[in-house]
Amino acid sequence: MKSLLYIALLYLCLALLAMGCTKSAPVPACKAVEVVGQDCEQGWYLLKLEDDTDEAEGKSGTYVGQLQGGYVTTDNLPEQFRRAGAKVSVRLELNGSYGPTCVSTAMLYPAVRIVAVCGEDVR
Repeated sequence: MKSLLYIALLYLCLALLAMGCTKSAPVPACKAVEVVGQDCEQGWYLLKLEDDTDEAEGKSGTYVGQLQGGYVTTDNLPEQFRRAGAKVSVRLELNGSYGPTCVSTAMLYPAVRIVAVCGEDVR
């Protein structure tokens, strides 16, 4: 009887492990951004995040992340959106490895990496 309990517990643990491994990894939620213009260094662009946190809360398999609103800067903005006033929906993640090199009088914004334009892959 005791060995039957251990076998049942083993199968339960294996089933939970298998269910946990089949789920896909979460992806960043799509955020609406507006291109403000070029940042202090060549190739970096300043983006204004639109406040759409209510929209992302209902989507499963996505996360909002640490970027709730405000301004961010990126260096991998697709060519077709590199003009002031352009609006696009993108998936963003924080870029902690590098950022623009600006003079000390410039406002520094968090560096982000565009993972994807919603509906197409950027990489």
